[in-house]
Amino acid sequence: MNRLAVRAACAASLIIGLFFVFVWAPHPWGWVGFDQYYDLARVLARGEPFPTTDVPWGYAYFLSIFYRLFGERLWVPLLVQVVANASMPALTYAIAARSFDERVATVSAVLVGLLSFNTVYASTQSSDAICNVLFMVGVWWLLRARQYERWRDYAMVGAIFGIAPQFRPNLILVPALLAAFLVLASRDRFRAARHAAMLVAASVLMLTPWLLRTYQLTGEIIPTSTHGGVQLWYGTLQTGPYLQSRAHNPRSVFEAGSFPYTSLDHVPLIVSGMSTQCSANSRRLHVVYWTDRDPTRHSIPVLGGSDGEFQAQLPISPAPTTYYYFVDGAEPATASTPHVFFVSSDHLGDLDTHGDLLDVFDIVRLMRSVVWNEPFPFDARVDFDGDGRLSASDLDANVDQLALAADPPRKAGPGRVTSTSTAAELTFADGSRMEIPRVWTGRITDIAFSGDTAEAILHTSVPFTQLRRVAQPSPPTRCAGLEKLAINRAFYREQPHMMRRYTALAFDNIRRDPGAYVVSVLYRAVRVFFIEGSDDPHTTHQFSGGGGVYRAAFVISIVLLLLALVGMWLAWRQGAAMVLPALLVAYVPSTLAFVLTNMRYSITVQPLLFMFVAVTIATALEHGRWMTLDRAGATETPFREETQTARRP
Repeated sequence: MNRLAVRAACAASLIIGLFFVFVWAPHPWGWVGFDQYYDLARVLARGEPFPTTDVPWGYAYFLSIFYRLFGERLWVPLLVQVVANASMPALTYAIAARSFDERVATVSAVLVGLLSFNTVYASTQSSDAICNVLFMVGVWWLLRARQYERWRDYAMVGAIFGIAPQFRPNLILVPALLAAFLVLASRDRFRAARHAAMLVAASVLMLTPWLLRTYQLTGEIIPTSTHGGVQLWYGTLQTGPYLQSRAHNPRSVFEAGSFPYTSLDHVPLIVSGMSTQCSANSRRLHVVYWTDRDPTRHSIPVLGGSDGEFQAQLPISPAPTTYYYFVDGAEPATASTPHVFFVSSDHLGDLDTHGDLLDVFDIVRLMRSVVWNEPFPFDARVDFDGDGRLSASDLDANVDQLALAADPPRKAGPGRVTSTSTAAELTFADGSRMEIPRVWTGRITDIAFSGDTAEAILHTSVPFTQLRRVAQPSPPTRCAGLEKLAINRAFYREQPHMMRRYTALAFDNIRRDPGAYVVSVLYRAVRVFFIEGSDDPHTTHQFSGGGGVYRAAFVISIVLLLLALVGMWLAWRQGAAMVLPALLVAYVPSTLAFVLTNMRYSITVQPLLFMFVAVTIATALEHGRWMTLDRAGATETPFREETQTARRP
């Protein structure tokens, strides 16, 4: 009877999954999915290298195999996902039967077959579908390893959980958790420690190719991806009045910096750009540069391709360093009008220590000078009317210049300055504004920005030398055919740098209101287990019928969570072998609550939650009894103790 129920649950999962793929799915992503895996897989299928450090490569490579074999028939990998997901009831049964009893295992399998949210994600290109199967196979293999005490089984468990973080990065610490569990739950601690070491070593071995690849590209140890920084920042934005959504938190404007800069000072800078036909036909291009540490002009020939793209590497210089550079023979900029770039680990302060650029910090200091008569270190550069003093007209002129230099250009118009004893405010013609506190630490995040023009000024900087050239005709040049000139635009430079910037922004947010952040972490520790919809398009995906889907999913997920909590209490009261599944369930909020999260991130452990739901249901069906009768009428203890004696085959 139990086997029939499990097979029926597997069949139900398969049928529901096929329905979601080929008929109708309760999600808005279609076959393409999200997180750009479709595009990444196509790149890999063409034989090109993996083009990002922002997501791990496991799922993209999984998809690319099918693209290469069958072309871009998106339904093929989805069909494989649905079939793999159909094994989840059987896997859940096998795990629950070892930890609880046959009745609980059967109910768990039925719940997974009918209600698993992973069946939804199996019908779109999402890493969760395959990761969930990998995770449950790893848990089952761990129980098998504990039963037979064979080192090769522990090595296989480590290998599985070494691959899993390439699908869901937060799983990277699972091998360490399992190793601790093995040692603490065993009577033979020495033997368990050897098995734990084997498990951890195998997991590290599986991570090694990614570690070597990212180290070769970035010069840094990146265990899974660089995406953790932005997730942490998102989590610190989703606090206080913005607990339900970070989208409307005004501090989100600080995502981009005010200057062209990098915090990576241990790797060469990569200058890149594209030359048009006129510059491609001229003499060979050179990047000419010097720094505030070394004023000597250096010339480096660029390496170009047939499509006009070129690169050049500037040598390493420790932070802080200011670089001045131009491309000789391809653009109007020269030694007298160079581009400026900074190497600095100060993500929130004024990097322009030599006053080379007109930027938002100049606007802030101009306002403080006009309102509170504070000194300005480079007053001659911003005294646009030349009257020898800084006034409201100079403020307007500088704001106009910065707004015109923005992308796209804007017209700020005359600004209106108001002030109190504690703050000053600059309001622009479009109603946007900047609010500057009287007590200022020098961090840009102390300033409040709202509206289009204010945000444009926040993110714009332009060399003063180029501002002067606006009023004076530029001398004739050999060629003005340079496009997309930038430093460190390559993903293996930009993404590690942005990880650092997001982390700095996150800790700045936490420092400002630690209490609100703690409350948000506690909320997300529970929020990760239920679905909560919204009619705000900036908060949740909107699609036809989405309101009903979100409401139904909210009710179902809340009911399942409550039943699982009751099941955990019942299992603990009866001495069930519930420590391992409970630890793995608790692992998810422990590693995700401090960053932005949603219910999708708990899909990995949802089958384990269903086991505890099954405990509640089975207990209710048995009228509170924890003993079952076998066919002969004998009784058996349904739950196993966590500490086991080794049983060899």
